[in-house]
Amino acid sequence: MQPYPDELLHFLQRSVPIFIHLAAARPGQIPFSCRGYGFRMESERDVCWIYILRSQWLRMNGAMGARGELAALLTSGIDNESYQLKGELTEYRTMTKEDREALEHQRRMTSIHTPNLVPLLNVSHADCLAVGFRLRAVYVQTPGPGAGSLMAERRLSD
Repeated sequence: MQPYPDELLHFLQRSVPIFIHLAAARPGQIPFSCRGYGFRMESERDVCWIYILRSQWLRMNGAMGARGELAALLTSGIDNESYQLKGELTEYRTMTKEDREALEHQRRMTSIHTPNLVPLLNVSHADCLAVGFRLRAVYVQTPGPGAGSLMAERRLSD
């Protein structure tokens, strides 16, 4: 696959807290959205891992439908730079060492930049699942004239 635009790659590497929402909806139904507590990109597989509470998984799974379509909104906690990632579920699983490290990284970034939010966002890796989805499209969501525009799109067969 071709790499994503430089703006997105730069965003994913910033040392800032990233606030995450993961959403799913069956056609014609109201979406279910839940808080994500961390993320990790697995570039070689083109998969984004979002960490959600285990207790949220049943509702998320029920909201996806047969195709397993998911969307994640990732927003910088510093300046509201944000991107929406869309794709299809690849798998869900318990947290790996890499996932735990990514979750801890987000906790550190939050404690550095917005320390008063840490008690609200601090969760144990044991309470979370890693939900992986293969990226199909990336949209700019940052407020401004480019909001909502498509940055990159992939065919499902890629």
